Amino acid sequence: MRVLIVALVPSHLMSMVPVAWALRAAGHEVLVAGGAPVVERAAAAGLSGAAVSEPPGRRVRRSAAPSGLAGTGPDWTLLQERWRQRVDGVLDEHLAVARDWRPDLLLVDPIEFSGLIVAAALRVPAVLHRWGPDRISSQSVPRAIEALAGVAARRGVEEGPALPSMVLDPCPPTLQCPEASASQPIRFVPFNGAGSPPGWAARPRTGRRLCVSFGGETSMLTRPVVWESLMRELAAVRDLESVVTAVPRDAAGLPAAVRVPGPVPLDLFLGGCDALLHHGGAGTALTGLAFGVPQLIVAQPNPSWAAVGERVAARGAGVVLDPDIALREESPSGLRVALEEVLSSPGHRSAAESLADEMSRLPAPSAVVPLLTELAAAPVGR
Repeated sequence: MRVLIVALVPSHLMSMVPVAWALRAAGHEVLVAGGAPVVERAAAAGLSGAAVSEPPGRRVRRSAAPSGLAGTGPDWTLLQERWRQRVDGVLDEHLAVARDWRPDLLLVDPIEFSGLIVAAALRVPAVLHRWGPDRISSQSVPRAIEALAGVAARRGVEEGPALPSMVLDPCPPTLQCPEASASQPIRFVPFNGAGSPPGWAARPRTGRRLCVSFGGETSMLTRPVVWESLMRELAAVRDLESVVTAVPRDAAGLPAAVRVPGPVPLDLFLGGCDALLHHGGAGTALTGLAFGVPQLIVAQPNPSWAAVGERVAARGAGVVLDPDIALREESPSGLRVALEEVLSSPGHRSAAESLADEMSRLPAPSAVVPLLTELAAAPVGR
């Protein structure tokens, strides 16, 4: 069986890498299609890739919904127009890659809608792969199929984008958003890139250790005043070593208690941390939960990230804060109070460990491969 994986951004590909490994281990062929950063990340995971050019001036959006305050709801009319513009610009290259590769099945990022049109054009199944708590794709996929019908028809795909034949979900069921549609559970296997275990992580420590991970495009890394406030608050927490995975390029004067290890995969040291502070990225959250680590999520203005924070808090595995509250000038700050709660509360640790146990009981990626093989062999219906 040949499988084509279509991903919008590297972080979405990372959640699909364990399935790709399982497919390869079972003797199947795998190719990743996406922009140059996606193909680079695929290569780091030992996977072959075919680069698809992003149209000039069309920035890849990292969410299926526009940024905005949680709970305001997406502007579907605006989103549908964005989808039409972007997919129209990348679809021809995606189709060319797929027709050369001749896949039997597509594994698709929930917001890379080109994959649904490619699957329809080749008359092969499309399998959606979620990345975590998901309150968007159950609503966005039907709207994308409607919005992209004309884009597909101009390429001779008169029936429009394909309906997904299956949805793979690495999010533990009790953490998933209640509104998410039915899916096939799959165990989350952390993949945060390749690297070597850092020596410092194995050495005995006398205090508490916090992992701080804020992705690459959040206000924590792009607004100097926010970053400086964060460093000030971390330095004020007693008996705490903070391991920060990424800092702004011009960051200077980091507190002595802040360690910046460089590009070390989270899964190589996160199990030795007492808590995780992050922006709400699903891969970051699930990696922490796989190790039973409680979390403090500083909610960012993005519905997908907000959903992660809300669900982690609802399960009792952590606390979610608004950044305007978290980094106020007055003392004690909301961030410090929340950090102390997450670090010291046995309830948060217990809930995180319960989720880790739930995740470990889900079907391994290798157990899902026969389902994909059976799906690829069956006639494609619409």
